[in-house]
Amino acid sequence: MSFDAWQHWWLRDVSSKGLVFFRMCLGIFLLVYAGLYIPHLTVLFSESGLVLPLYSQPLPSPFVVHVLYTFLILSIFGITFGKFFRIATLATILLGLYFWQLQLHLFPASYNRILLLTLIVLLFSGADGKKQKISILPQRLITLQITFTFLGVSLQKWWLPDWQGGEVLAYSMISRWATPLSFWYVQLGLPMWTYDVIVWCVKVLQPLAAIGVWIPRFRLASSIFLITFLILVGALLSIWWFVFLIPAFVLYDEIR
Repeated sequence: MSFDAWQHWWLRDVSSKGLVFFRMCLGIFLLVYAGLYIPHLTVLFSESGLVLPLYSQPLPSPFVVHVLYTFLILSIFGITFGKFFRIATLATILLGLYFWQLQLHLFPASYNRILLLTLIVLLFSGADGKKQKISILPQRLITLQITFTFLGVSLQKWWLPDWQGGEVLAYSMISRWATPLSFWYVQLGLPMWTYDVIVWCVKVLQPLAAIGVWIPRFRLASSIFLITFLILVGALLSIWWFVFLIPAFVLYDEIR
């Protein structure tokens, strides 16, 4: 690859519309996500609750927790509407990490790492919409992260013994993660081979789609498959946090 081609791939100027759209959708998602914790702030994060902090430290009072969480919500509004964008994004990162290490570290997930990386990338991007043309680098980093995430979980499914048949899916759909929709599906009484087929379809199609989004002729079909996969995981297994990635698929439109 020549230097000019390298520059074109990583650093050329593109319209900021796609990244602005993703930033707004991410802000709305974070408002919903953070809003779910508001009724439980004292219990989860204060000295008057059941707090198990990651580090030994003085725990905040309920009043301090509510003040800090108010600033977090205001910062997320800043991300959503592009106001004081870099300050709002940095505050969201720092406050989010603070609350995470107070209690939420007990539920570690790849979601946390992907979201943190996405916010850091947006912090140094032109996602505030003040410029019509911005570097494509932030979009490249976000789309590469999505691809590597799907390739990584696909590799796990091929390697882990529990993913060699449909039992892992069948048991997941009657576990504590199950939703009313998954219970309904299980009650259809379909034979185990149907779960085998679903698991193997995912194992084959997921990595192909993760690569296919980079190929213009396969991008639409690959995006539809991956988006459908994320929606079904949320609808059937209550793992809905990854839906914030769905709007990011518009960022693949700049690939060429």
